[in-house]
Amino acid sequence: MGKLDTAMIGRELCSFLKTEVLAPGVHLDEDAPLAEVGVDSFSLMELVLFIERRFGIVLPMAALTPDNVRSVRALGACLVEVASAA
Repeated sequence: MGKLDTAMIGRELCSFLKTEVLAPGVHLDEDAPLAEVGVDSFSLMELVLFIERRFGIVLPMAALTPDNVRSVRALGACLVEVASAA
């Protein structure tokens, strides 16, 4: 995969969460606190596996800090940072 587009990452992560993780009707945008919309540790692991499959990037456990997983935007920024360091 070429250079990661943060807007595209955000759209894809939101789409995955809306269709595979969150209850129907839950509002989600890139800045919504993930813990407040219903993303728990199990859901977070599903999201990490989706990232690995979709983008081919393994997020190290050390990258999964509270700051990095607080929102889709924060997780997307973390993903770009990990990818650029690889």
